[in-house]
Amino acid sequence: MPTTGADRSIARHLKVLDWLRAELIGGVAALFKATALGSQDAIADALSSILLTTYVLGRRLGISFAQLELRAALRAQELAKTGHEVERSYGDLSALQKHFDEGAHG
Repeated sequence: MPTTGADRSIARHLKVLDWLRAELIGGVAALFKATALGSQDAIADALSSILLTTYVLGRRLGISFAQLELRAALRAQELAKTGHEVERSYGDLSALQKHFDEGAHG
């Protein structure tokens, strides 16, 4: 049975998803290496790669950039209210929520 254009499209989509998941894992590995080296530039590069890959992966899975950001903002708010450890110790989630709010309003 010959493959159709739809079959090739689905196969290509699945291949891209696999590639993005591998990129995400590679980004996490790069982050571990960067933190071991203590290089702020390498840490920032690894984290930004993880963020970019996450955005693109979300889009490929049907989640818009705006929807992803809204969900992240809501999740940060929820975790801050429930007393997540980084919130209790450092206020990181409240700071992130403020960042999201400022980005939405200016």
